[in-house]
Amino acid sequence: MICRMDKLGLWYVRWDKSSNAYYSRLKTLNKSPATVEDFKSRFDIAIVTTLEGFDAKYTHNGYADGRDLAIFVKSELGTKIEYYISLLYYPYDPTHEDKNGRGNINTGDYWFDWIDGVLSVDSNSLIGFYWDLEYAWMFKDYQKGKKESTIKPEVLSKIAAYIHEKGLKFIWIPSAHTYALQNTDIPSPTAMRSFDYIFVQSNYYMNSAERYPVTFSQFCDWLSALKRIGSGKTHIVLEADECVLGGHGNCRCCGNQKCCLTLASDYYFVQQKVLGRLDNPVVYYFGATLDVVDKVFDYYLTRMGVV
Repeated sequence: MICRMDKLGLWYVRWDKSSNAYYSRLKTLNKSPATVEDFKSRFDIAIVTTLEGFDAKYTHNGYADGRDLAIFVKSELGTKIEYYISLLYYPYDPTHEDKNGRGNINTGDYWFDWIDGVLSVDSNSLIGFYWDLEYAWMFKDYQKGKKESTIKPEVLSKIAAYIHEKGLKFIWIPSAHTYALQNTDIPSPTAMRSFDYIFVQSNYYMNSAERYPVTFSQFCDWLSALKRIGSGKTHIVLEADECVLGGHGNCRCCGNQKCCLTLASDYYFVQQKVLGRLDNPVVYYFGATLDVVDKVFDYYLTRMGVV
């Protein structure tokens, strides 16, 4: 289970409407698609996900939709690595404009059926579910009467209880590029009770000057604040993408490979500075190319003077 593990990687898949099938987006510089063995040489656990549901099959039938994804994941990963499967939030929408939940935010309908659909596919490698709504104010906005990117706190609690009753874990990976982490839903009683682990995105790698954190000093303050929350439940997400390989992505200085490598390797240095060690467990966001992970770690070692 997760307590024995260290590194979790996001494995992105996508629904192809024309072929009516899922496919893996995972690759290396020399291979597409990449294999489970390629992934396992870098990570201990896979988090199989989409772009928050925007590029995942949606028929309004949670059981069928969950089962379809679970069948694909089992065929792709088999018994070679333990994995989480996403509990998808947004409906299929290539424009990413429909921010209403694919489930009922007041009752949890669709999401409970999704869980049952996933569990109808027997797999000893499935260890839990990942709530893939990244918005860190989903409860607060619900209580303000908003309907997009929200859910009723009591419903999320019931979903978590249902998952835990099955002997499975429930994790969340919110994006919180804010100095006021205490004002997000991350430290809320509902989140603390519902999720076994909360891995938080700082977006330091992507943040422009008007966002936070943007300097390394601010990044240290951000991680210090995160670690004051959650009694060991909150952990950092390491962020990088194909910009560190000289390609395109979301780095704030993409096109300047050294700048992007410095920002990405800062995630290692901030852990050493604030924690005196590397966080455990951690989630890695690396785009879809596994070589990103190797390139950033090698650059970190170079900055450390090890190589």
